[in-house]
Amino acid sequence: MASSSSVPESTMQEITQGTSTQQETPAYEIKGRTMSLEEWELTLKVESPVDFTSLAYHGCNIKEFYEAQDLLHYYIKE
Repeated sequence: MASSSSVPESTMQEITQGTSTQQETPAYEIKGRTMSLEEWELTLKVESPVDFTSLAYHGCNIKEFYEAQDLLHYYIKE
């Protein structure tokens, strides 16, 4: 009988019967979520993160949404 499960039938039988077997090495490797960086490898960008004028020119005027939520002062220095 063909099965659509990704678990082999023999392993499934062992699981349902409650027998324990030796663990096999997984086919994947778990890596950490951090990376090592030195201070001189970092680059700081000190300018407006959103160019509202350019976005409006290209047909994507999102400035009004930021104005409605009173968030525009985070992006435009007056």
